[in-house]
Amino acid sequence: MHRLANGNTVVANWGGHGHIGKQPHLFEVTRDKKVVWQVFDNALFKTISSVQVLDAPSAASRGAPLR
Repeated sequence: MHRLANGNTVVANWGGHGHIGKQPHLFEVTRDKKVVWQVFDNALFKTISSVQVLDAPSAASRGAPLR
């Protein structure tokens, strides 16, 4: 998970153990539990276990993001 500056949360959703292809891989949710966007692409991904948003400024950022 990654908390954004606006309070939303980006979640990596690991869908293993019989759930592959049944749920989104990544999604962003607001504080009031509304889905902003989601990535559901089984041709590109089987499972995803983590996410890090590199373009979002935060207190933990030290220097420019590496790409």
